Amino acid sequence: MKGENRIPLTRLEACTLMAREAVSLLEGSAEALDSGTEFREALALLHATQDLGDGGALLAWVDAELESARRFAETGKQTESLVKLNTPLPMPDPAMQLDAVREILQAAAQRQPSPEQWQAALNAAQMLTEMDSLEDMVLGTMVPAGGFLTTEGLHRQLADVQAALVETQKRSVTVTAEQAMT
Repeated sequence: MKGENRIPLTRLEACTLMAREAVSLLEGSAEALDSGTEFREALALLHATQDLGDGGALLAWVDAELESARRFAETGKQTESLVKLNTPLPMPDPAMQLDAVREILQAAAQRQPSPEQWQAALNAAQMLTEMDSLEDMVLGTMVPAGGFLTTEGLHRQLADVQAALVETQKRSVTVTAEQAMT
């Protein structure tokens, strides 16, 4: 994609990307709990700087996957993910990664974060570029097997998460109603 035709990520798109990256880490193993938590803290910081218009879906998604990963670490019992990610996962191109890093750091600077929040933002920015091989893609030595992620893909991901959360809430209400009747 040529630079002059590219539109930078919005904060919502950057947050969707960050949530997606957190979940992909957590699907990999329970050892990723610390990294997933760092992404969650940075996501909460971005969410606190402005209303993203996602209805809290991204934070709820990461929270659900963190809880699932914690449960797996404690019991060894795997639970189904709220939204299954494609394998191989499409990766954000270098410009998309840098846009997301800019959004993370800009939001942190706007919020006047505590040292812990600032460190979480820095860690999330670093993890985002490391796990998506920014350096290798910039040097032209890597083209991801899953292709490159698009902003349309991020919008579809958010819609999938929102739909899954609504379905989970409906199931929860049904189970609660059934328990109340018995």
